[in-house]
Amino acid sequence: MLVVNIHLRTDKGNTMNQTLPINQSRPAPHFAKTFLALFGLGLLGVLTLIPMIMSQLAVLPPELLELPIPVLTALSLLNPLILLALAVAIGTLLAQRVGLRSLVAEKVRTGTPIWPQLRPAIPMAFGLGLGFMLVIVVLDRFINPFANVELPTAGNPFMQLVLGLLYGGITEELLLRWGLMSLFVWLGWRVFQRGAGAPHPAIVWTAIFLAAILFGVGHLPAMASMVVLTPLIIVRTILLNALGGIVFGWLFWRDNLETAMVSHAAFHVGLFFINLGVWLMG
Repeated sequence: MLVVNIHLRTDKGNTMNQTLPINQSRPAPHFAKTFLALFGLGLLGVLTLIPMIMSQLAVLPPELLELPIPVLTALSLLNPLILLALAVAIGTLLAQRVGLRSLVAEKVRTGTPIWPQLRPAIPMAFGLGLGFMLVIVVLDRFINPFANVELPTAGNPFMQLVLGLLYGGITEELLLRWGLMSLFVWLGWRVFQRGAGAPHPAIVWTAIFLAAILFGVGHLPAMASMVVLTPLIIVRTILLNALGGIVFGWLFWRDNLETAMVSHAAFHVGLFFINLGVWLMG
């Protein structure tokens, strides 16, 4: 709590001192509205997990299902919902302080239109997403023979597209970029710069890499549900996903969160056409 002395001049020319408190810990303006707007976007992605969770539960033996499948599905959504809420809250509190932007947040706070700011960045973001997809496909083709494992097919490409666009393109960006990367930048800025000036590029790049690596690590449980995790499979999973995290993190820093979302979504659009071809031929 800071105390500020304000000098007020009366009609007779006398000066009167008044002490007013300033609460430094007061939340950022419009926190609740910004949180709800971004959480609502992320919620769309979380809801796309429902068909996948229900299909996984449906193949379990009945004796393992102590509760009805809808109840188990709802319980399975608690973890991603809690993580989403934490990430959105952290980003809403910290991102603006270190110069990281969300056009949705700015729309809520100041009424600034989203489309005029997002439109110029879409071609580059979409191109980077498609280009990154091609790089990943080539690297995957190169690594898989050495991994000596046959990965299962992705399933219905249309369902995978919806999951990729909403959960990957929106929810994962809120989790990893808006929440985690903003936190890492803020911590580095506070520790190494004592909160002065703009964060040094080295701090931002460190945050980008850390969030990207954790982005890759976060895909290991899904991979473990499909194949046995060998050291090469672990490296492959982290590496391929971390490369995407670096691209999306750079776009978040350079432009805004929504540009990173567009690029992430473009990756899944490109992957959709490849999966669609495999699905139709299979």
